[in-house]
Amino acid sequence: MTDVGAGSRATPGVGPALSALARRAKLHRIPDAPAILKRRRLRPVRAAFYTALWRDAAAAIGATHRLRAGGLQEIRRGRQATYVRGSELMLDSPVALSLVGERALSFELIAAQGLRVPAHLVFHRAEAQAARTFHAELGGPVVVKPLSGTGGGRGVTTGIQGREALDRAIRRAGRFCPEMIVEEQVPGAFYRLTYLDGRFLDAVRRDPPTVTGDGRSTIRALVAAENRRRRAGEMPCALNPLLVDAEMRGRLAQDGRSLRDVPATGEVVVVKGAVNESGPDETFNVTRDIPAETIEAVGRMVDALGIRFAGVDVMAQDISAPLGPDGPAVIEVNGNPGLHHHALLADPSTAAPVARMILEHLFETGTGVVRT
Repeated sequence: MTDVGAGSRATPGVGPALSALARRAKLHRIPDAPAILKRRRLRPVRAAFYTALWRDAAAAIGATHRLRAGGLQEIRRGRQATYVRGSELMLDSPVALSLVGERALSFELIAAQGLRVPAHLVFHRAEAQAARTFHAELGGPVVVKPLSGTGGGRGVTTGIQGREALDRAIRRAGRFCPEMIVEEQVPGAFYRLTYLDGRFLDAVRRDPPTVTGDGRSTIRALVAAENRRRRAGEMPCALNPLLVDAEMRGRLAQDGRSLRDVPATGEVVVVKGAVNESGPDETFNVTRDIPAETIEAVGRMVDALGIRFAGVDVMAQDISAPLGPDGPAVIEVNGNPGLHHHALLADPSTAAPVARMILEHLFETGTGVVRT
């Protein structure tokens, strides 16, 4: 579907398809403007983190490291060099990355490999009744997400119960994209399993973001203090801001709270259901907890999808349970997944050297490199 609202007019000199894309881009920017500004404040922190990550990994394998134009980092060993930007590698094509970014299509392909995916429905914002019917028939909480064009949890609402909450979530997601998806909210914890060319690298559990009361400050003030900490710390503690948005207000409301509440000293308050803005205090290495059968099955799925560097997000009440219709569910496959999730942990001593492992693989196999 390409309709982005009544009364839209074609841009002179631009074809209908490009005009629709231009309108949709504007649709994304308007509601996301405050978040964009807050994320930009953390841009130096993200740049410093990934520069140090790759510089140290290069030194560990006897390679040189050099900053290049366009945000690229050159890592050279002998007559081979690879280039990275953040967590992006020289491996997966834009088409492959788009494939896993299309939620409905990726669910279809994941399910074809025999793995559980959330029950879901793709719909247009003008078809809200179909989403209401899906929610009523499911009989449990759901998640609403823009179908495309966003990332990092933007436009996502979790823990939706009841028609009024669903309609609010649809309006929110519809500000980012007219097409959206409503999914079963699979209960349990959020796990990220990362793979490179079929090789399992590491796994972490990411819990929802929290703030801790001091007996004086409101939740809003505690969130602001956390964001100052994230921006100003000598060592990075998180690479994304903790945004005050509809998702935060909705999650607090589920517990009968609001941003004006003052938590008691030492009281831990969950402020979001989504984990995209969690920090190190909520991130744990769990590689030893993942059954070998799960690692192998998820690895086969990633290989079947043709994604070389992937972070697979799994929801599970019991990660040791076997995969199947009632077991852990794959909720997303991410191309070029963020490496900070594996480095910024509650216990830094448990961090796996994922960046070093990646470089060793690239240079030893001669893949994803430039030869000079």
